[in-house]
Amino acid sequence: MAIVPDNFNIPFYRAIPQGLEPESWVLLEGIIPPQGKRFYVDFASRQVEEGNKPLRLTVSFEGPPSSPGWVTLNSFTDQQWGEGLTVMAPFRRGQEFRIQIIVTRMGYKILEKDISLCEFRHRLSPKSIRFLEIDGEVKLQNVAVSWEGNRAPRGRILPTLGMGRYAR
Repeated sequence: MAIVPDNFNIPFYRAIPQGLEPESWVLLEGIIPPQGKRFYVDFASRQVEEGNKPLRLTVSFEGPPSSPGWVTLNSFTDQQWGEGLTVMAPFRRGQEFRIQIIVTRMGYKILEKDISLCEFRHRLSPKSIRFLEIDGEVKLQNVAVSWEGNRAPRGRILPTLGMGRYAR
């Protein structure tokens, strides 16, 4: 069953009661406002600020509105942020995006419009994830998740393991 509310309010929260496991995925679609500077997606173990976050994906922008975006991946464990991985990404302010986050045995594979951006190794078990939170300057249009029985989004989203660049 897909989540199809009339309006995806920001901040957006969604429970993940069973945690995540390999081959589970999250699809996020929306629009980045023309003056947007940053938004983030957290996979959190608890719905409190100091709780562990097995994954934080941040999309940010610097410079003029035509500048490309950046994606930073990190985790928050025992009150500390780890070493983040930052890559340039094809996001543009004022345009639509389609982010796929796929859980693999080794980590997370991040795609934008079916194009692989990067991969990030697990630092905490994805089974510990209990909440999805999205906040910042973003307008969500769709959130689809595999644990709700959705079929995979168009195209082949399950990755071949071991491809791409992983951060430790």
